[in-house]
Amino acid sequence: MARETLERPRFRHVGRPVDRIDATAKVTGQTVYGDDLRLPRLLHVKLVHAPVAHARIRRIGASKALAVPGVEAVLTAADLPPHRTNPDARAQVLLASDEVLFYGQPVAAVLARDPYTAAYARDLVEVEYEELPAVVDPLEAMRDDAPLARTGAIRDADRSEEQGHITVEAQQEQAQSHPSNVSSSITFRRGDVEAGFAEADAVVEGTWRSSMVHQSYIEPHVIIADYDASGELSIWSSTQAPFHVRHEVARTLGLPEARVRVTATEVGGGFGGKIYLYEPLVAALAMAVRRPVKLTMSRREDMLAATPAPQAVVQLKAGMKADGTLVALQARVIYDAGAFPGAPVLPGCLLIGGSYKCPNLDIQGFEVLTNKVSVGALRAPGAPHVAFALESAMDMLAQRLELDPLEVRLKNAVEKGDPLPSGQPYPAIGLKECLEAIARTDIWRERRRIRQHPHRGVGLAVGGWLGGLQPASATVGLNADGTINVTVGAADITGTNTSFAQIAAEELNLPLEMVSVVTGDTRTAPYAGMSAGSKTTYTVGRAVKLAAEDARQQILAIASQRLEVPAEELEMQDGVVRARGQPEKQVTFRELGRLTTGFGARYAPIVGRGAITARRQAPGFTAQVAEVEVDPDTGQVTVLRYAVAQDVGFAINPKSVEGQMQGGAAQGLGIALFEEMVYDEKGRLLNPNLLDYRLPTARDVPPIEAIIVEVPSEEGPYGARIVGEPSIVPGPAAVANAVADAVGARVFEAPLTPERVLRALGKLRD
Repeated sequence: MARETLERPRFRHVGRPVDRIDATAKVTGQTVYGDDLRLPRLLHVKLVHAPVAHARIRRIGASKALAVPGVEAVLTAADLPPHRTNPDARAQVLLASDEVLFYGQPVAAVLARDPYTAAYARDLVEVEYEELPAVVDPLEAMRDDAPLARTGAIRDADRSEEQGHITVEAQQEQAQSHPSNVSSSITFRRGDVEAGFAEADAVVEGTWRSSMVHQSYIEPHVIIADYDASGELSIWSSTQAPFHVRHEVARTLGLPEARVRVTATEVGGGFGGKIYLYEPLVAALAMAVRRPVKLTMSRREDMLAATPAPQAVVQLKAGMKADGTLVALQARVIYDAGAFPGAPVLPGCLLIGGSYKCPNLDIQGFEVLTNKVSVGALRAPGAPHVAFALESAMDMLAQRLELDPLEVRLKNAVEKGDPLPSGQPYPAIGLKECLEAIARTDIWRERRRIRQHPHRGVGLAVGGWLGGLQPASATVGLNADGTINVTVGAADITGTNTSFAQIAAEELNLPLEMVSVVTGDTRTAPYAGMSAGSKTTYTVGRAVKLAAEDARQQILAIASQRLEVPAEELEMQDGVVRARGQPEKQVTFRELGRLTTGFGARYAPIVGRGAITARRQAPGFTAQVAEVEVDPDTGQVTVLRYAVAQDVGFAINPKSVEGQMQGGAAQGLGIALFEEMVYDEKGRLLNPNLLDYRLPTARDVPPIEAIIVEVPSEEGPYGARIVGEPSIVPGPAAVANAVADAVGARVFEAPLTPERVLRALGKLRD
């Protein structure tokens, strides 16, 4: 790991590599996940998944399933308690009641005393379907004569989940009132794009396709719900967004939020795919049977009916002057939303026109409905798709004009004050610094020597993410023994609790082992937004810092009274508050803890509170370079070396940041070379398992050099900015550019499978 930073004060804890505080429990198997939980009288649910992509439901027969010993109930949409149903929102269509919209959509639920009985009985539920035409390809779905993916026009699309990932001052336009498979669109224009192309010395254009991919977290979805006699609804879910789940479940089921308690169990991987999905269904089932209900999805069920990342088609035309100045960009960005709205059209359109300065833009984005599973977020949702097209085009332009591709990017890279396509100006960002860091890597400096080797090449690409914004709060309390409790409401999916411990220890000048961090449930924890959009450290970290500062002031105020020394003349270190220059005048945190928590205590408990509202984004950018080798006979692409330079603002825990950079880059390589959910012409998923759905293994991922670049953000704690999402973005483009450099043929579809490489080489025909 390398680190490139501006000069700044040295800290005791933040900015230093620390092992995750939960690491030992995880590697020794002590961590408790959702599937480990057991409740008395618990019923297990298995969902009946539709075997067709589009159909009318004519009849559901449950008698055979109900006859199985151990089966307690078989419920359909008609059997669920009254609830709010929005046909345009996936999570509010608890079970399909009339029309099936995708292969794998749940149409009934079997509840039994054990999961094996539930699975057996599920296969005995008889459902009669009247199959309807299915539309699978998004381009075909846009045709005027295409079959409709669903009955009725989209009227009330819920985009609250998307706003948790990205917060910008722009909105999508809903589709027209008449039925159409185009559910929404968005347009950004700047300058005169035709005049820009006329001014250009080189123009390139093409159509890039990216496949639907699954988040492939280790732990599939697990949800438990219990509705007790007092009307209290408790939910345990492997969610990244407990407060969002509480709000949406309460709204759907007509309950006050105060009667809904959500506990985020340990998340066994999420990557944006575990926000909110089946919680209202499981809760409704628990309300119907008045017993605890548990849904544990198998891998196949998760791949059939969760929320993978979308397929996309990007039609791009770009023009550049002979000196490398980008002058025109025209894009048509099409995302396959699946059966319900929710595709990342907005971020895709912002980023395809927001990575480089360009005076003339014409960007159109379309969200298209098909009869496939509805989509969700995967780490920087929508961004890898557009970067694949944009970064390929930048290389094509540089080659056409015989310019250095890195210098072309440096010349055009956005910086502070440059506008997004929406007009919103960038705050401080470090894209240029990332490119400069990549220029110093061995891979880039040795590219001429590498090219002398037959069939080897080097490719460069950049990408970024704008980040989400949500309010956040935290508390920092002093215990009777002098230790510190930090309480937050954000699910820890990337080691953020370790960073929070570092922040509190830094502000209170304590050993790290004196600080503990707990994530409370929605009834006990201070509010926090989704652990998504790479914003958790940026927002909740700020709240923890404020709470620790507040606790510090309370500690100093009490110590001042006890020691009869002005607070400004006191210092604290390792759990001791003392007067400067008078070491005999001191009081320990342990003594202060007893003075504020004991019987008849003279002072109130010390509880620091921090609450923030985030209004300014801290976008993160990355530049990445790949060295690949291509077998011209088989089309096999092997990544030999890889380097990532990313602007993180300030690395509170460099070890965790490095892991995020390398993990995201590895996922980007998976998207580039292997991952693809394959549907047939009838909308049936052909590879709903990890045998046929190819993930990168340790053999496929080379050592990844991580270069931490630190250009401080304006508002993040100690200058920290978003980290988790940018690293996935450039992978497909970097690999595609390296393949083109190696063999002189460009692949326009990801993943770059051997078959697609051979087609690009003219050695294989459709």
